[in-house]
Amino acid sequence: SDCVPARPLPAKQQAKEKGQGPPKSKAVSALETCLHNVEYASGKEKDPKGGCFCLAREHDLSTYVPLHYGCSLVLCNLNLPHYACPHCGELFLDNSHRLALVAQIQDELCMQVMKEDKEWQRAIVEARKAEGTFPMLPGASGTQGAHKGTVAGPQSSHKVMSLNNTTKKVTMSLYTNTPVSSRPPSPAPEEPHRVPPPPKEISYVKQPPDPAHPWKNMQFPDLQYVPPPKDPNMHGKQQQKKGRGQ
Repeated sequence: SDCVPARPLPAKQQAKEKGQGPPKSKAVSALETCLHNVEYASGKEKDPKGGCFCLAREHDLSTYVPLHYGCSLVLCNLNLPHYACPHCGELFLDNSHRLALVAQIQDELCMQVMKEDKEWQRAIVEARKAEGTFPMLPGASGTQGAHKGTVAGPQSSHKVMSLNNTTKKVTMSLYTNTPVSSRPPSPAPEEPHRVPPPPKEISYVKQPPDPAHPWKNMQFPDLQYVPPPKDPNMHGKQQQKKGRGQ
């Protein structure tokens, strides 16, 4: 038949629908954002941060668009593929390159999700081993429930009974302890240094050369040669050599 089979959902989405799986990491979120931008962005807008003109000398070469097909600008990983070229303003991707890049990012996203799922299952097995229970295979039934049982609640409460000596009445009090995280807040990531574009005007000497001094540096005309300072120890050694020669 001509029926096209339905595309299976990624492992990350299946786990999300079942209420299982690790929380979404920054790497997965970044890949999902990049995939969405490549699929739906027009590509005509320029990067509001100005891009980067380091020519992959200060940052890694872009794995998505390492070279612009029009102006041949070498692009580092700070130049996002869904923006226009910071030099000529043309699109990075045409229709054929866009489809290929979408497939590449989808593969990277699936690989990242599978990697994090394996690490999540490994952490569950190690936690069960630390508790002294029999280790279960990843994906077996009851693994997630056992893992949930090991997670402590965010708050703990206890009751205190007190007896009043005067009235002889018992008073029940409820106290709730909210745990305070001892981990310091993570610092905000620093914005990477971006190399600005080169100046539009070419720097050159506009005045004609001096015929009397054809080798003169016209950009720095006041340069003077300064000999290195003399070493007094070297002068004494030279006299000793002369004395030996005599």
